[in-house]
Amino acid sequence: MMIAAVAVGIGFEVPAVANLRGYHAELLAQALDSGSGDVRVHPWRGSFIRDADALALRLGQIPGVAEASPVLGAPASISGHGHAVSLGILGINPSATYQPYRLTAGHPLGDRDRDGILLGYSIAQALEVAVGDQVELRVMLSTYPRLLLDDGGYGVYTMIIRGLVGFSASNSAFVTRSFLAAELGDDDAASMLIVHARDHEAASAIAAIATRIAPGVESRGWMEDSSYLHSSVQAVDTLGAVSWLLGILAVGIPVMALLYVNTLNRRRQIGLLSAMGFSRGDLFLTFLLQALILGAAGVLVGTLIALGLVRYLIAHPIFDWQGFVVRPVLALSDVARTAAAILASTIAAGSYPAWRAARVDPSRILRGIE
Repeated sequence: MMIAAVAVGIGFEVPAVANLRGYHAELLAQALDSGSGDVRVHPWRGSFIRDADALALRLGQIPGVAEASPVLGAPASISGHGHAVSLGILGINPSATYQPYRLTAGHPLGDRDRDGILLGYSIAQALEVAVGDQVELRVMLSTYPRLLLDDGGYGVYTMIIRGLVGFSASNSAFVTRSFLAAELGDDDAASMLIVHARDHEAASAIAAIATRIAPGVESRGWMEDSSYLHSSVQAVDTLGAVSWLLGILAVGIPVMALLYVNTLNRRRQIGLLSAMGFSRGDLFLTFLLQALILGAAGVLVGTLIALGLVRYLIAHPIFDWQGFVVRPVLALSDVARTAAAILASTIAAGSYPAWRAARVDPSRILRGIE
């Protein structure tokens, strides 16, 4: 029973920690790698950044920056099949390595794609459209001082849905930046620059450097710009630590109870061993060694169970919605740390029963008083 208790503890603790680690990684991947980036650069005044491409090149040279990409936004409405949705449309560079979305169906936009559009799942459902359908896009152009002034302040375009995007971009739509910038009359304009860092934790330091490089813009790291995301990440880390601690306690308490009961049932054997010349130290080490051997066997069995569960959960994730997929991330350090902690708790739990065994009075046991 003790081996089973230890095996169950580690067999479920390791997959639980791996799932939380996977959720942590997917949360950051969706919000940063496939979202608004690690550092967001906005104009101090007005709605647009001039010379955005040149600024993106300078920001891309900051140590630790993987890519800096300009995006262009404009108010718009999309209609199809008798339905219409108002939203802010974003123009992106299709050749960029990182995009502010994760494609879940269809194909990405091309660099010269002027009639293609990517729709979020929620927008597509509201319009009752799918990949390959046509929609009417109306873009408000009067928000920017344009070269053309005889278009009524807005542009109307027939677009083909190239693909669908999900989760954080579920209520968004994307076209190529070159198309949107040409319609606005400024090929080098951007509403924001998205900076991706090689290390998410370096975002604040990169934002400080970006502010010095470009004093005319406002640079904010994701930790300062998105309190909700930062709090969510901290909550996941805290939950992981609490779950790990509870798992250790859930193993240690029943193991101590089982060893204590075992000690009570073996009092006559303990008395005989004492009468044969075994010292209290020998008895203590004997029962402690028993706890160590049983704990090690439980850890081995539990590790095999944990690895099997993790492989199953990778193939069958516990959460899969609009491209947000939580798959366990198994780290050998987590397995080793959990195994060592549970084995240590087993030994600690066995210390008291071993001490009680060493304190048994053999004379009372052999006379049948106890």
